[in-house]
Amino acid sequence: MDLLFLSRPAPGHRYPTLRLAEELGARGHRVTFASGEHVGSAGPGVRPIRFGRSERSLLEVPALATVDAVVADPRAAAVAADLARAWDVPLVVAGENLPPSPHGWPFEQEHDPYVFSLPGTRGAVHNPWRRLGLRPVLLVDGPPIGPVVRAFGETDWQVVVSDTELPHADVLLTDGRLGAVSAGLRAGVPMLLAPTSVREAAHADRIAALGAGTVVAALAETHAATLRGLVERLRADEVTAASARRVRGLVTAAGAPAAAADRVADLLAGPPLARAA
Repeated sequence: MDLLFLSRPAPGHRYPTLRLAEELGARGHRVTFASGEHVGSAGPGVRPIRFGRSERSLLEVPALATVDAVVADPRAAAVAADLARAWDVPLVVAGENLPPSPHGWPFEQEHDPYVFSLPGTRGAVHNPWRRLGLRPVLLVDGPPIGPVVRAFGETDWQVVVSDTELPHADVLLTDGRLGAVSAGLRAGVPMLLAPTSVREAAHADRIAALGAGTVVAALAETHAATLRGLVERLRADEVTAASARRVRGLVTAAGAPAAAADRVADLLAGPPLARAA
């Protein structure tokens, strides 16, 4: 089967579906992996190409007119739908947000069909940050930084405002957006959740129910000492850390390249998928 992967670097500065493309290529599928950046080498069966200023320039590549399906990460899903519609082929969205699951974690609801694929370290664009010694790391992804500065400005904590350094983090402070909590569960990092919307609150409640985090209300009104105490307790709480590691194991199994490739293959071999509207 001829497959076109359309991918953009994720906020973590890597291509989230490269491992999935390589798994399908290793199974004998002919995979073209297209992006606007230089991807470098890829595994057997995968041909990386770089398009010009627009993904729509791929419509002018004769060899792609015979693809059987388009697989795109969510950041490229809209333009991928245009390509799939032009070629009259199905579109599958594959990404890093978690899928529906009996485990009760927050899951992707925006795309159907959707395949969860764990990102790999290959295909990295850049990653300049380095941990400083043994100082604990608080990663902040989403909430306003003001309360964090007031709470941790004069402490040993290293505060990183990003979503790229989760492997180094001791605690993740997030508003509960799906991308952030999915990343936290993939990394097995305990979370302090400060939701500001109904959907974020629902995600936060699910994380708390999994035992992988704690919810704080009204972060902007939380006293600096209280916020610092919450983070310190999460860092030292082995029960929460163990729960986060347990969920990480479940997530790793769900998004492993083999599992994700099986899901793509099953979707494309099953009843015809709806064409892009």
